Amino acid sequence: MNKINRNKVEKPDCLKEKLVEWTEHYIKKRKVNKNYWYWQKYNSKKVEHILTPILSELTNFHCSYCGIFPLKQDVGGRSIDHFKPKSKYPNLAFEWTNLFIACPVCQNIKGSKFPEDIEPLKFDNCHYDFDYWFEIDWTIDKNHIIPNKDRSKQEQEKAKETIDWLGLNNGDKPESRFIELQKFNGSNIDINQWSYPFFLERG
Repeated sequence: MNKINRNKVEKPDCLKEKLVEWTEHYIKKRKVNKNYWYWQKYNSKKVEHILTPILSELTNFHCSYCGIFPLKQDVGGRSIDHFKPKSKYPNLAFEWTNLFIACPVCQNIKGSKFPEDIEPLKFDNCHYDFDYWFEIDWTIDKNHIIPNKDRSKQEQEKAKETIDWLGLNNGDKPESRFIELQKFNGSNIDINQWSYPFFLERG
């Protein structure tokens, strides 16, 4: 949930040059097979292998959503997620600003779901700020991320939709964040070398 600065790297050449062609191809193929998906190749290299290290660099190898670190580089340890699912938004399948690096847990929680009533927050938006939208419930055994109570009702609903959609308080996530905070306190190691830096900064 740290802010992601897309200006940190330039949009990859493969997407600059092939976006329209690949998107049209994908949409055409989906008309025949709704489950069709294939990462194209660019200069004999699979596009997924071009984009994965670039997207990982944008987040300092943290999951774009939950903030876990480090994202493993082996198969299944990290993968490219479509913020708006490609199954519902095929025109965004190769759109640079729709691609995020994510851990398997967040990928599984998100799946192909996308809120219908309220569009969730996007962490690469230039106006995104954690403290504007969220706060942390520090009560005993909670450590939940909650909407900022100082925001309007509509804004709180947007924040809650984002939390629920990404499952940020699901399972042992709150406990994992708190355990990381306990380890972090008193450490002189760079905060970006820890999981959940957005949480640690406020602990």
